[in-house]
Amino acid sequence: MFEEMITNLKFTNEIWAFVLPLILMILDVITGYYNAWKNDEVSSAKMRDGLGKKCAELCYIVVGFVIKLAFGFAGAEYFFIIYVCYMEIVSLAENCDKLGFPVPNKLKEKLNNIENKKNTGV
Repeated sequence: MFEEMITNLKFTNEIWAFVLPLILMILDVITGYYNAWKNDEVSSAKMRDGLGKKCAELCYIVVGFVIKLAFGFAGAEYFFIIYVCYMEIVSLAENCDKLGFPVPNKLKEKLNNIENKKNTGV
């Protein structure tokens, strides 16, 4: 059963349109929460705001899927999926940088980490 499930997971399946961004969102929430916990900044208000944004991102993907079904324009769906995945990857990189994981300097310079900009005088 497990082998069959693995062979059926292909990027071209519609399920990946929801699974990939969802996996990235879950990783972002986990790293963000861990970062807040590590710095004693856990806040239910911030968590509600963040989870609300995640729900909005999922709505973007649903809208893209509806546009694809209604008008046959798959480009909208892929645009929203790529946009959401990009936002999540950037957010993950920011969280990893804040947690002290090695992030390449070229990428670190582009991230929106206020602490890094204060330390470098930018």
